[in-house]
Amino acid sequence: MIFYLLLITLLLSPQTPDCGCEDKPQINVLAVVDGIKITKQDLSIDTRTQVNLVQDEVIAARNQAVTQLINKTLLETEARRRGLTPSKLLELEVNAKIVQPTDDEARAYYEQNKTRTMPDFKRARNDIVKQMMKERETLRAREFANSLRVAAQVNVSDQPVTPPTSEADLERVFATVNGANITSLDVEQGLLPLISRVQRQVYELRKQDLDLKINDLLLEQEAKRLGTTPSALIYQNIRMKLPIITDEQARAFYNEHKSSFRGDFGDVKIQILQFLLQQQERKLVQAYVDQLRGAAAVQVYLNAPGSPDLRQLCCNPVD
Repeated sequence: MIFYLLLITLLLSPQTPDCGCEDKPQINVLAVVDGIKITKQDLSIDTRTQVNLVQDEVIAARNQAVTQLINKTLLETEARRRGLTPSKLLELEVNAKIVQPTDDEARAYYEQNKTRTMPDFKRARNDIVKQMMKERETLRAREFANSLRVAAQVNVSDQPVTPPTSEADLERVFATVNGANITSLDVEQGLLPLISRVQRQVYELRKQDLDLKINDLLLEQEAKRLGTTPSALIYQNIRMKLPIITDEQARAFYNEHKSSFRGDFGDVKIQILQFLLQQQERKLVQAYVDQLRGAAAVQVYLNAPGSPDLRQLCCNPVD
């Protein structure tokens, strides 16, 4: 438990590297409900941890980007020299030189990596061979890239590959390949698709948690106004109104989604009844919360991200 808490603290500490993937200017206040602010720090530890983990993908990709750009430049240069396309060159120098694993090699790999949840070797063989081929492809690609690198003039800067904080930072040179510069701009342009996906994931994580925070706050305020408790409100306005889910409704749901179930209707009837009841409860909760929202002053400042723009990411002040 102590280790877990320490890990969470480290993940959430201000020293966590900047991913350079937040919308800017960053808005710390996500919403205001009847004058009460909800900030990023008010989100759950689980949400903030998940956000950090998702954003770590960009940090890891940025650290690998210079090497990948060097290899890409070397591959394109060699392909032009041989009068080939890069994909054809990879086919000749990588794919064509990978040897299919033998049954003995596949079995040895299986024995070294098997777990309790893995199927027996006969059923796992095809997946094992695919994994071995992927690993051999990665190894051969690295060997080929290293051979190209030895024959080229490659200089790599000692400065860390950090996100740009100004437009001038985009001109930083991280490496040169045969006199051609690889700059921060090259790195960041290559990261834009990943940044776009990460921004969307971060937004969804924060929005889901923020909606729950707003709902909880509205329930607390309404309970206080009525001199009761949030749990009593939920019971009176939701659980007391829950409909009875019939066997016919459960069977209709089973027939509609039969391919998703393992077993006959009788085996899963209780789970279906519970699911349909929870579904109805969520609808009633949402309807009640929407009613409370309509009577409250709720301002939400968390907006869905658009397409990431380098100038917006690096050149606006952070709030």
